[in-house]
Order: sequence, then C-alpha cells, then structure tokens
Amino acid sequence: MNKFLAGVDVGATQTKVAILDLKGHILLKDNFSTQMHRKNALIDAVSDLLDSLSRRLRLKKRDFLGLGIGVPGLLDFKRGLVFYFINIPAWKNVPLKKLLEKKTGLPTFVDNDVKVMARGEVTYGAGRGYDNVICLTLGTGVGGAVIIDGKMRRGQDLVAGEIGHVPINEKGPRCNCGGIGCIEAYVGREYFLKEVKKDIRRGVRTSVLAISNNRIADITPEMLTKAALGGDRYALNKWREMGEHLGVALTGVVNLLNPELIIIGGGIAGAGDLVFRPLRETLKKRAMAIQGRTAKVVRAKLGNDAGVIGAAELVKINLLKKIS
Repeated sequence: MNKFLAGVDVGATQTKVAILDLKGHILLKDNFSTQMHRKNALIDAVSDLLDSLSRRLRLKKRDFLGLGIGVPGLLDFKRGLVFYFINIPAWKNVPLKKLLEKKTGLPTFVDNDVKVMARGEVTYGAGRGYDNVICLTLGTGVGGAVIIDGKMRRGQDLVAGEIGHVPINEKGPRCNCGGIGCIEAYVGREYFLKEVKKDIRRGVRTSVLAISNNRIADITPEMLTKAALGGDRYALNKWREMGEHLGVALTGVVNLLNPELIIIGGGIAGAGDLVFRPLRETLKKRAMAIQGRTAKVVRAKLGNDAGVIGAAELVKINLLKKIS
C-alpha cells in the first residue's frame, strides 16, 4: 500500500499545508492566515485543512506515515517544544509536537522553518550534491540554517543558525529579537519597507509612489522591484544597499564556516539580481581569499514549496527504518 506524508510550513503571515508522496512530490496543498490563528486555534486549523485535503484525495489517517512541520522560531526539535516565535509574540513554550499528535493522531516532527527549507533544498533543490551549505530566508524575518559535512548543526541549545541576528553595526537599530544592529534590522521585510516609506514621506523622488497609486502604506518589495527594473535610481540604490548589507553579514559566515554553497530563498529574494549582484560583489571583495573563492551564492530552487517539502522530509528522516 502506498504511504503519504503531511508537510506544514508555518510562516509569519501564511501557514501552508500539503500532502506529498515519498518522493517529495506535492499532491495537493492549501493555506490559511497564520495571524488569524494563535496557539490551539492554529493547531485546529492545521488539522482541519489536512482533513479537507485528505478527503479530496480520498485518503485516511492510516495512509499517512506522519506529519512534519516547520515553524519560524527557536525550539527544541527533539521534544517538539517551541520556545517562542520572534514574529508571533503570542507563542511561548508551546509543546507543538504533543498537541499536534493528539489532534491529528499522526506521528509528528517539528523543526525550525529554515532548517526545514534547507532539508528540502539539499534533498530536492539547489543544494543537491553539496555537503557544506548555508541556507538563508529573506522575508518578514531573516532565518538561517547551517549544514556542515552533510549534517545539520544545532549548537549546545539546539538553536544554532540564527544568521539574521548576527550584528553588523554595534550602534545600529534595535531588532525584534532585542539585539542591536542585527542584519534582520536592515533587510527584514518590515524594516526595509519602513525605511522606504520614511524616505518617500520625506520627499524622495521615486516612481515607487506612482506604482502604489500614491498610497505609501501599500508599498511592497514587489513594487520596489518593478521600479528598479524600470530604471528608478532610488529603487536601484535600495536594493543595492540590501545586497551589500547581506554581503557584509555573509562575509563573516563564509570566513568562519567555509561553505561550498549559500542558498537564499524567501519573498525578498524575488528581487533577483538586484540583490544578488551586489551581494556577490561584496562577498568577493570582503571575504578571505580561499573561503571567498569557494562559496557560491544561489537562489533557492523550490520556491514557496521548500517549507512543506522539507517538513515532509522530517518524517522520512525520523522514521527511515520504517520505510522500505
């Protein structure tokens, strides 16, 4: 009998739920608003959506090997205990594994969302064939995962990889995590847009305002990308600044860890070469010679599906001996 996997990706704004086969193919997926569902309500919403998808595929609980879930916060992946979500303050010390297993009746495995994304990319995406990989997501926050010699590196308290909270300025802006001058405080989506909107209110001339129909509050990174591709000098400079900030932060990571590959995903990465070109140039200029020559920076291949694919992979990793 064929077996199936459930993959869940909890984002700061959207939670995605998917059913996959054992080869990582998504058979059906859907999503709901994370912000509308806190704690037990989110768990209920995951279970309800999984039930709905299962009915559409005519699957029963016995057809599933288990459920994997990636969450944007610090956690103990062994116990499935979420300490807190940096961008979802209501979540603190949530025994997510236990609650989901009780609700769904499925063996459940929990990990940080970027570590989950990294598993998806290394298994099926841009990281296939590489053993030393850094993964970074650029979205509401900036998350990271570190794979060295083919193994996910966790650290003493199992929370290593928070590249978004590496400081690049000792007197910089305060970050959501409580730190000062973190890279996230420069390139995280909300911080980035806050600066853009502030500049425009101060009178900076840019086509971004016209693209937003003069609604400053509605400006998005996609609008800034559109303006930049149209030659707007302000938009081009903002993306260049972001790429340079990322290049500075990743210079330290590259010098320290000597990765073969840096995979960057998330919504902000949709700006493409507007960000990647200055990032690569900064890294090449600032990194130590050997490490800088080795490290290659690429865009994530699996796109928005990396989270659910990697989450499903958690089930296989943890139940490997039970899979023929």
